[in-house]
Amino acid sequence: MKKIAIKRLFLVTWGLSLIISAGCSHLPKMTVIDDPLAKEEHLKLGQAYEQEGNLDLAEKEYLLAQPRPEAYLALGNLYFSRSKEPQSIRKAEEYYRKALNSAPSPEAANNLAWLYLSEGKLLGAAERLAQRALTEGYKARLSPENIKNFEDTLTQIQKARAAAREKKNPSKK
Repeated sequence: MKKIAIKRLFLVTWGLSLIISAGCSHLPKMTVIDDPLAKEEHLKLGQAYEQEGNLDLAEKEYLLAQPRPEAYLALGNLYFSRSKEPQSIRKAEEYYRKALNSAPSPEAANNLAWLYLSEGKLLGAAERLAQRALTEGYKARLSPENIKNFEDTLTQIQKARAAAREKKNPSKK
């Protein structure tokens, strides 16, 4: 009787070990999150670093704050401020577009329009973006100062477009 019980115990133990070892590959994996900060906290920390002038740390925090639309806008602004570096303009445009695609953002529309104006390219698109910024700015009831800045952007773009048309087709006086 003892021999049979020991044999059964051995078979059960052996069978369980096979089931467990075969099933291990299908067990869920645990993910350990090392970051104790929320996206909003990374955004605020990035803003604090930027105000102190520490743009490298600000960039890291803004990257960690993604995919918040505010983080995309902040990254666009940060890269645009580094416009002397050739890749920064491309990155600024990329992040302004991400901000615009993730949520209505009159600031991102205005800043992308200003980027195009400063580069002297895509002035038609820049004008449409500036008009969008104004429309969305009024809807969002932004401050009069922001609205005035958006109006200024639109005016500057319209002047640049008029100058480009004049240069292309000089009028005979």
